[in-house]
Amino acid sequence: MQVTMVPHFECDASDIEGISASKSADMPHESVDVFGAYYIDEQNRYARKGKPPLGLDDASLKELCSHGEIRLLHGRGSDTFSVRAWDGRLFLDNSGGSHHLAGAVHVAKRIGARIHLASKLYLYQLNHLTVQWLLDGFHLVLLPKDLAGQMLWTVKSLVGSGSNMEFPPVLAEGTLLAFPRGSQIAESVMAELLSQGHHDLGNDLREALTAQQRFLTESTALWTKQFSSPTC
Repeated sequence: MQVTMVPHFECDASDIEGISASKSADMPHESVDVFGAYYIDEQNRYARKGKPPLGLDDASLKELCSHGEIRLLHGRGSDTFSVRAWDGRLFLDNSGGSHHLAGAVHVAKRIGARIHLASKLYLYQLNHLTVQWLLDGFHLVLLPKDLAGQMLWTVKSLVGSGSNMEFPPVLAEGTLLAFPRGSQIAESVMAELLSQGHHDLGNDLREALTAQQRFLTESTALWTKQFSSPTC
């Protein structure tokens, strides 16, 4: 994994396509805009306590943006942005305030207002050569963490070698089991693991490399040019 940090990145809040932390993480929404509409509706239904309802107007936008949890608007500086090249979307890596920001984005889009944001931008990129080397030489299986140790022992006793690695949580939850290709027993072991319902991570990584290549060569997003070479 290659990580590049851009010390100063500017965008409009409407450019944000995902929010990394929210108390509503168990209620996923298809976009920040939809999340904002949901929040405004919930506020107007249950939480205004005699205040005028939030609407699609300058006063509501000002109120939403005034919330101190939107750190990028109030100089607190702990929130940053991130993009993963195999995904391509701009995320806000926040420490709170997701409801208020999403609500502000929803209102701003409808009244033609802009919300200027600036912070560090972290760019995550799969190392193409390293991932391709793994794919060419090894079977890669994603296992539940509680099974990883036992499964590694079994695979090593059959194939002769193998290793477990904690997988970056930005990609998947679990433990990566890797063991070498090239023998009939290795192919049989892989077939058995798949028949038990374990996930072939190699297919996901191939798709991720293809998506990353497409994003880095075709995307017109303003943050694309900040990435390293598509083939590194």
